Amino acid sequence: MTSTAVTDPLEELWKHTMSQDRTDLLCFYPSKITMSGIWTGDSPLDFSLPLLLFQIILITTTTRAVSLLLTPLRLPRYIAEILAGFLLGPSVLGRVPHFSDIAFPIRSLFILESMSLLGLIYYTFTIGVEIELHTVLRAGQRSFWFAAASALPPFLVGAVTGYVAVSTDETRRTADQFLNTLSFPVFLGATFCATAFSVLARNIAQLKLAGTDVGQLSISASLINDTFAWGGLTVATALAHVRYGMVPCMWTIVSGFLVVGASYLIVRPMLLRLAGRVAEGEVVTELQECSVLIGVMVAALVADAGGTHAIFGAFVFGLAVPNGPIGVAIVEKVEDFVVGTLLPLFFAMSGLRTDIAKIISMSAAVLLMVAALAAAILKVVAAVTVAGAFGMPLHDGISIGLLLNTKGVIELVILNIGKNKRVIFSLLDF
Repeated sequence: MTSTAVTDPLEELWKHTMSQDRTDLLCFYPSKITMSGIWTGDSPLDFSLPLLLFQIILITTTTRAVSLLLTPLRLPRYIAEILAGFLLGPSVLGRVPHFSDIAFPIRSLFILESMSLLGLIYYTFTIGVEIELHTVLRAGQRSFWFAAASALPPFLVGAVTGYVAVSTDETRRTADQFLNTLSFPVFLGATFCATAFSVLARNIAQLKLAGTDVGQLSISASLINDTFAWGGLTVATALAHVRYGMVPCMWTIVSGFLVVGASYLIVRPMLLRLAGRVAEGEVVTELQECSVLIGVMVAALVADAGGTHAIFGAFVFGLAVPNGPIGVAIVEKVEDFVVGTLLPLFFAMSGLRTDIAKIISMSAAVLLMVAALAAAILKVVAAVTVAGAFGMPLHDGISIGLLLNTKGVIELVILNIGKNKRVIFSLLDF
């Protein structure tokens, strides 16, 4: 099986800029940030700020238009955002002559990518706030069995598929190369076993299953699954650093534990004391809200500097925030702007990185699709088996298995983390 890299405009630009064999350079002028006005002959798309505003308007408008068209199908909003990003990418509108050069020139992708990641950091933080870990700890024996049974088979399918995909390379025979190669199987297994908790929670609420046994078991199992998936992602990221030696690999894992430890030993006790004062009638001040939002950026910075990812730091920090008056107040501050404006930028960047014409290894594509389908089926089979073991009706087991197959934004986030941290590309170059 042959492995083929998917083109990444940002990576191509970086390689071009750093190459000693380059024949031309892309120049960036500080004076090209804001324009003097169209009356002086300036073109708005030649300047970074007007171009960024145009891109945000274009992406948001496209997302809303696609969402409006899909309204009769009653699909989740993130489906429309993913399709809008795909529509703006090289697979569709990018094939129109000069569209990408005008709307998304290479020089603008650094700013757009940074903006999208900033929105993603705060979105992941809000997801962490919505999750209460004591719910996982209080989960009964059935929840843990449903979680374990629905996580292990998909993880094994993903890990075996990932290992088969990379094992054909004869150059990877040393211990370091072997460990580095394992990062992709672990990453793919974690992706397959993950369940989109935020999307699942909303779906269960819409289906009026929140008060039922099926709904509560699904929510608890999905929390455990996502915890396992994020742990697998951290391990995969650490293994990808083996190319730099074992010491950076170990420090990456240690850094992840330090972020988690600091969040729960320092941040959470402070916020719990604040929550106690709020319960007694004290109002959450603007300074306190701002401190938490700055803390998100600090956690993201520390996690990214430690080698995991900024998203991991924001998610762990969100888990440390009590899901009470404080969490609600902070989420209300950022959710509308982040979800409505910044998050669509992330989907657009994902779409700009996706070009179906670059898929030339059909055997690899078919293998991945078969593996994904097998993982989904095994989740249902595992849920039915556990349900039967606890004397639950067959349809309850099927319902739980189908609900635990819920995917959403987080899975796309995990894929982008793997790409940015070169977990996906680790099998292609060392």
